[in-house]
Amino acid sequence: MRWLCLHGRGTSAQIFEMQTARIREALGRDHEFVFVNGTIPTDPDVGAEAITDEFFGYVAHNVEQDQELCDNMIEFVESQGPFDGIMGFSEGGTVAAMMLVEDARHGSFGGLKCAVLFCAAPPFDPDLVRAGAIKYADPDTDGVLLAIPTAHIWSQTSGVDETKVHQALSRLCDEKVREIFLHDLGHDVPGSKSEMGLAGTLRAIEHVIENAMDNIR
Repeated sequence: MRWLCLHGRGTSAQIFEMQTARIREALGRDHEFVFVNGTIPTDPDVGAEAITDEFFGYVAHNVEQDQELCDNMIEFVESQGPFDGIMGFSEGGTVAAMMLVEDARHGSFGGLKCAVLFCAAPPFDPDLVRAGAIKYADPDTDGVLLAIPTAHIWSQTSGVDETKVHQALSRLCDEKVREIFLHDLGHDVPGSKSEMGLAGTLRAIEHVIENAMDNIR
């Protein structure tokens, strides 16, 4: 499978490559991972300065610039795709979810088959942003928006409000093909710090891949 990978705010594609190294190694050579930097320069996230001197985000929190986000991602996928799956951490996971909503409604990304979302939040509605309004998807009013297999991975040590945000994103996805795994590593991607966290993450991702392949057959 070919994966598009989106990093967290205040970091970079290089850092997300490092964060996912153990996961990618375990998944093996049948998978290709393409990492892309956001286009918005940002302040560094904690620890990022020790690795690189360039830090990015995807979301500008400005309607005019955020109107361009989805179109920019469409152009990237058209030039670098196709992609079977999408993987994102934190803000990157939220942007990945926005792309999934766009793809489900309009097929703009060629029919993404699955997603892995680390510590992510509900996305803004891409159709409404194009109309000049930023409104975040809400499972209580919007219901299930995504029918493809998804993995939702976050920390069980998250605060109450943060946990509700992660849960809200998961509720936008079809529970029949949804995997949820909670680790104890804080706002991070499971890897070498916890073999238990890594193992649980890999089980969730592998189930998602299996479900995606079943849908293709």
